[in-house]
Amino acid sequence: MSIPLQVLFVAASQVDTTSLLHVLQQYGFDPALERVETFASMQGALDCKNWDVIISDCLMPGFSAFAALALCRERGLEAPFIVVSSTHGEECAVKIMQAGAHDFLSKNNLIRLGPAVERELREAEVRRVCKRAQAALRKANEDLEAKFVERTRALMRANTELKKANHKLEKISREDALTGLLNRRVILEAAAAEWTRWQRYVSPFSVMIIDIDNFKAINDLYGHLTGDKVLALLGSAIPRSLRAVDKAGRYGGEEFVIVMPETGINGALAAAQNFIHNIRQLRLRTDDLCVQVTVSIGVATVSLDDKDLDCILHRADTALYTAKRQGKDRVVVSEQQLNVLPELLASGVY
Repeated sequence: MSIPLQVLFVAASQVDTTSLLHVLQQYGFDPALERVETFASMQGALDCKNWDVIISDCLMPGFSAFAALALCRERGLEAPFIVVSSTHGEECAVKIMQAGAHDFLSKNNLIRLGPAVERELREAEVRRVCKRAQAALRKANEDLEAKFVERTRALMRANTELKKANHKLEKISREDALTGLLNRRVILEAAAAEWTRWQRYVSPFSVMIIDIDNFKAINDLYGHLTGDKVLALLGSAIPRSLRAVDKAGRYGGEEFVIVMPETGINGALAAAQNFIHNIRQLRLRTDDLCVQVTVSIGVATVSLDDKDLDCILHRADTALYTAKRQGKDRVVVSEQQLNVLPELLASGVY
């Protein structure tokens, strides 16, 4: 049975509207969609009804996702706000997420839209539960002031529920719902922290970018539910191959990022080779199929040639695509010559 969904789509293209409807319907939603493309028309749409989700193109003539998001925040709306774009990349994604958007998707990968909407609706419900718990706590304070014992008991119950809701919300805000790993925002924050340590103390670190091989073929052949199970399988397997200090997160789609503090290129390569060996042993088994999983890995270690964090991420990503071109199921180290301080070479870290 299809799930009713009130969708406000902020975009200039009717073609995008048709694509959006098709993707949502394929995922099991029954969308009632209204498209707006100006500040005034969006104000009118928000006045008319409550929307389950707001999806916005990044940039339109005379309007933008940033202006649309600001209008939603001004009104205190709780509906998830998801941005889709075909031309804006990493920098735009980071800025709009920092401004308060709940997710950022490429129009070339709209297959993620259904799961993203489902996840954000679930998280919106958790936020509502948290607000209700806070309201209940305030009401308990007002109503039970005259009865000390009962007031104390009520406060304890409400406080317990509030802590549970806050804990759940904190967990959701940090973790990827499907894999249980850190989400994109948090893993990039971990990488940024290591970059800061590198700048301050010249403390080396390495980055792995992992991509599941032939993931589209798995989805096409076995269905997206099986693809989700493969992602969950990787999510449970990755931490078993890492040290306690390493951080692992889902970068997007079928890509994962691992940040390894105090690790030079030799240590990172050894870790990646051990990891890829362990992944080769994985099988997704159900009653009627057995899916073997392999991955390709790009590895890069910070160097004095890196101007910012994006440089090392780009080098790891380039190495990953080299691994794909060379036949997949392998580890490739960034080809860029490392510019390393002599004392680090002497220490044996590199």
